[in-house]
Amino acid sequence: MKKPPLLSPEQAAKVLQMDHRTLIYWARRGYVPAHPMGEGKRKLWRFLEHELIEWVKVQGSTTGRPLPPATIEAAIGAHARRIA
Repeated sequence: MKKPPLLSPEQAAKVLQMDHRTLIYWARRGYVPAHPMGEGKRKLWRFLEHELIEWVKVQGSTTGRPLPPATIEAAIGAHARRIA
């Protein structure tokens, strides 16, 4: 079984169409699914694409208002482009 690749903050930010510094900030706060690599204060953060896409879908359902379709479609489209 092939392991899904870990994404750097820059790659993950492209999937979510956001700034990578904001994504790192959210990872430190535990807001997005992230995996810290290393020890100490300056951790390297890595992300799994399928976790991020699932997180986007859940965000739309927990706020009581759906996310704009373009957001979800963009995330799913980015996933489809990566696995193609």
